[in-house]
Amino acid sequence: MLKKAAGMIVGLSGFIFSATAFAQVTLTNPLGSGTTVTTVLTNINAFLLLIAAPICGIMVVWGGFQMMTAAGNPEKFSEGRKTLMYAAIGFVVVIFASSISPLIESIFKSS
Repeated sequence: MLKKAAGMIVGLSGFIFSATAFAQVTLTNPLGSGTTVTTVLTNINAFLLLIAAPICGIMVVWGGFQMMTAAGNPEKFSEGRKTLMYAAIGFVVVIFASSISPLIESIFKSS
């Protein structure tokens, strides 16, 4: 019984002290300082490019590995070619996605 009470006291004191530490945290806007749609889309596109570049590199290496280890098997070689092709297509889509935001902005500003 005494161990249970001591455990509760220690647990509650840890909760109270951690609550005061969390009260001092300030959060920043993850989408940047701008509030316009263009700024938000630009920040999202920059993040996608930051994520897509390493993934594309990994997929290119994986596709090359599949092609190298095909050992004359045309199905495995074709699978490696498809991996390379899909990695390139995905990266091109991410690159073109960054041009959509200025395009939408120019359409709405002209009217």
